[in-house]
This record gives sequence, structure tokens and C-alpha cells, in this order.
Amino acid sequence: MKESFIYRTDAFILCSILFSLMLLSIFLGFKFGKVRYSQDEESAGNNTIVSALFGLLAFLLAVTFGMSGSRFDSRRDAIINESNAIGTAVLRADLYPDSLRATLRKNFKSYLNARIDYYEAGRDRGKMDEANARADAQEKNLWQTAMGHARTSPDFLKTQPMIPALNDMFDNATICNTREKARVPDPMVILLMTLSIASAFYAGYISVGKGKLDWFIIVGFCLLTSLVIYITLDLDRPRRGLINLDATHQTMLDVLKLL
Repeated sequence: MKESFIYRTDAFILCSILFSLMLLSIFLGFKFGKVRYSQDEESAGNNTIVSALFGLLAFLLAVTFGMSGSRFDSRRDAIINESNAIGTAVLRADLYPDSLRATLRKNFKSYLNARIDYYEAGRDRGKMDEANARADAQEKNLWQTAMGHARTSPDFLKTQPMIPALNDMFDNATICNTREKARVPDPMVILLMTLSIASAFYAGYISVGKGKLDWFIIVGFCLLTSLVIYITLDLDRPRRGLINLDATHQTMLDVLKLL
């Protein structure tokens, strides 16, 4: 999957640029306001419109943050579900005869190591693809082994539970890979940043009524807005940044102990 410019660019860099542009927009808005009207002119109508703009910005921040948070939670839940499904399938291998059980456990170990390598590959697409290829190969081995024994086993009730366990394990791997690719759409991120800059411009514009810019409030507004957007972007990028899924990935390593 090709990564967009916004997704490739580090969230800290994007938000640093946004912070600088917001400060510049406030200053330009203040200068533009001086040209438009004097301090004695009525600005209540302008204040109402700018308040509505700030409300729209707050709403969009909340929606985007909610989208990032829900996607982060879904990725975390998918990893936990996958590790649980693998653990269940590994335990059900004990139902098979010793010779077949050893083969299954060996294949499970190779499969699990491939999935762990996929998560630990970071942003290296080559390593991710190679790990997925190894996992796919082990999927075929596990399925053929289980199905081959199910067809010939006289005790079908003992070995049958492995089939749905393998199905569940493979399905959860697909869900994990798919949810990792689900991101906040770039147009929404662009809209959020554009609205932040526009709000900063109009904040400077209405400050003409006070006769000066209160830089303490201005810097605080720009900094907090940029920080919220940074956290929003960071939540949407689990393979980098401050907020990641390393602790959740530990569940996969815990399953490896069963083998």
C-alpha cells in the first residue's frame, strides 16, 4: 500500500509547521484587521462569527481524535484476539498423536515467529512482506496437516476442534493486517489543519478591537491546538511515535512460551 505524503511525514514535523503557520496567520490577521476597521468600530458581529468558527474547529478536532482513538483500539483488540486464537489452536494440537503433535507445534512456532517478525518490522515494507510470505506458507502447512489427519482419523471428534481454531487464527491475522491499513483520511487531516490556520487568522483579525495581540493567549492557543492534532496523528500511526502497540505485541511473545 502506497503511503501518502502526510502519512510519510513525521507527525512532529507536521505539527511544528502547523504551529508556525498559526502564529504567522494570527499576525497577518491582526495586520489585515487594522486595514479593515479602527478600534472604535463595532466588532460584536465578527466575534460571533469567529466563535462559530472556533466551535467548528473544536467539533472537527473531536471527530478526528475519536476516529484515531477508535482505530487504535480496534488494532489493539485485533492483536489480542489473534494471540488468543493462536494460543487456542496451539493447545488443541495436544489432541493429536505425539508424532503429528510435534509436527503441528513446529509449524505453529514458525507461523508465530513470522507474525512476530511482521509486527517487529517497523516501517520496513520489505521485512513486512517477507514475514507475511512465511506466515502464508505455514498457514498452508498447518491446514494441510490438520485436514489430512481429519480425513483419515477414526476419532474425528477429538481432532475436529482444530479446524475451526485454525480458521479463527487465519481470520484474525487478516483482520490485524487490514485494520493496520485503516487510517484517518488525508482530506480530513488537511481540512483540520486548514481550519486551524483559518481560525488563527480570524483570531488575529478580531484582536484589532483590543488594540494589541495578547501573545500569552495566542501562543497557548496555537500550542494546544497543535498538540491535540499531534496526538491525533500519533494515535493513527502505531508503528512509530510516542503511542504504539508494543505492550500489546507482548501477548504474541507470551503465546510463544507455550511452544
